[in-house]
Amino acid sequence: MRVALLHVDVSGGPESHNLEILSEGIGVAAAAGASWVVTPETAVQGYFFACERESKLIEVPVQPSAKIEPILKSAAKHRLTVFLGCAERDAVTGKHYNSCLVIGPDGTVIGRHRKKQAHKGVSEGWAAKGEMLEPVKCGDRTAGILICADSWYAENAVELAGKGAEILVVPAAWPPNGCGGPPENAWKRASRASGRALWVCNQTGKQERLDFTHAQSAVVVSGEMRLAYAGKPAVLVFDWDFAKECVGPGQFAVLPI
Repeated sequence: MRVALLHVDVSGGPESHNLEILSEGIGVAAAAGASWVVTPETAVQGYFFACERESKLIEVPVQPSAKIEPILKSAAKHRLTVFLGCAERDAVTGKHYNSCLVIGPDGTVIGRHRKKQAHKGVSEGWAAKGEMLEPVKCGDRTAGILICADSWYAENAVELAGKGAEILVVPAAWPPNGCGGPPENAWKRASRASGRALWVCNQTGKQERLDFTHAQSAVVVSGEMRLAYAGKPAVLVFDWDFAKECVGPGQFAVLPI
C-alpha cells in the first residue's frame, strides 16, 4: 500500500491558508498513487491557533465542519483514507479536543482519536484530555492513532496493539529535543514495546514559540528509524507491506509543494 505524509508548514495558520495547503498536498498524494494520507497535529487550525486568544474566545467547531468539506470531497474523489489533525468540540459536552479524524474513501468520518497527553501550556491549554484508546477499522486494515506526546508513553502503543492495531499513525508537532528529549527516542521505544511500526507525520516551519525547521517525519519499524525527513514542505511517499510489516526499498519519495 502506498502512504503519503504531508510534512507541511501549518503551525502558524491561519485556518484558510492551512486548508489550501492540505488540499494541495492531498492532491499531490493522490496523483502519486497514495491510498492513505496523514497530516500533522492540529493541521487544520494550526498548532498555535489559540495562543493569541483568551480561551473563552476560541471558536472550535463540531467536526466535521463545513470548512473541511473540501477535504471530505477530495477523499471521496480519490478514494483515500485521510488522517486529519484538527481541533474539535464535542457536540454533547462542549469540551474541546486536539483530535485526529479518520476520513474514509467515501468521504465520511469513520473514526477519531482525541489526544490523551495534552499538556497545559499555552499551545494546548484549550484542549481537554481524551479518555479512550481505540483502533480505527480502515477497510480491511486497523490503525491505532497516537497524537504527538501520546507516543511518549509506550503503554499507549502497547494498548493499541493489544486491541488489534496493525499500524500506529502519529500526527505530530514535535521539534528536535522538545518535550523531554529527541522525539525519535520515544518513537523507537513505542515501536519496540508494541511490536508495531509507527508512521510519524510531523511539520516544518519556524514560529516564534517553536522551530520545526528540523523536525522529522519518520517511519519507525522494530524500534529503528527506517525512513526520516526534515526540511522544506513536501509530500513524503513510501510503500508499506502489511503482510511483511516492512517499508519498501529506498527512501521517501519527496514531492515538493
